[in-house]
Amino acid sequence: MYKKRAVLLGVILLGIVVFFIFVKNEEPKENLIIQSQKTKEKDEITKEEKGVFVGDQAYDFTLLDREGNEIKLSDLKGKVVFLNFFTTWCGSCAQEMRYIQEVYEQYKEKDIVFLVVNVLAAEKKDVEGVNEFLDEKGYTFPILYDVDGNISVKYKVNAFPATYIINQEGIVEESVTQSMEKEVMIEKIENTLNK
Repeated sequence: MYKKRAVLLGVILLGIVVFFIFVKNEEPKENLIIQSQKTKEKDEITKEEKGVFVGDQAYDFTLLDREGNEIKLSDLKGKVVFLNFFTTWCGSCAQEMRYIQEVYEQYKEKDIVFLVVNVLAAEKKDVEGVNEFLDEKGYTFPILYDVDGNISVKYKVNAFPATYIINQEGIVEESVTQSMEKEVMIEKIENTLNK
C-alpha cells in the first residue's frame, strides 16, 4: 500500500515538474522571439534611419504587380511615388480609388509613379477576386500585392486607406491615413513635385 502511494505521489510530482518545465520553457521562447523582433526592428530603424513618418527615408520593398513583375521601391528614385494601401472591402478605399484613377490619368506621363497596394493578408477575397473587383471598376493604375502583409506592417498601416507620397530622393513627404478627395491628392502631389 505504501509503495503504491509512493509511486502515485512520484508520478504526480513528476507530472507537475514536467508541466512547469514545459510552461516555463514556452513563455521565454515567445518572449525572446518578440524581444528579438523588437530589437531587430529597432536596430534596423536606427541603422538604416528608415521609417514611415514625414522626413523619414521610406522603407524599401519589392512586391509583385498584376503581371507578376517585381517592383522595387528603390528602383524608382528620381520619381515621386504615390504609395497607397487598400482592401476591396474598405468603403473609404472604394470612394478614394475613383479619385486615384482620375489623378493617375492626369499624371501618368509625368515624373510620378502610382503604386496602389492591395493588402491580401487583410482581404476577404483571393487574388482572382481582387482582380475581378479592379476589372469591374475599370481601374488601370498599377496594382501591387502585399500577400503576407509584411509591407503594410512596416508602413504601420492600421486602417485603410493609407497613403504615402515619397519624393525623388526616397523621403516620405506626405502621410495620410484617411480617404482623400481628388483635389487633396493633387495638392499633395504638386507640393512634392515642386519642392
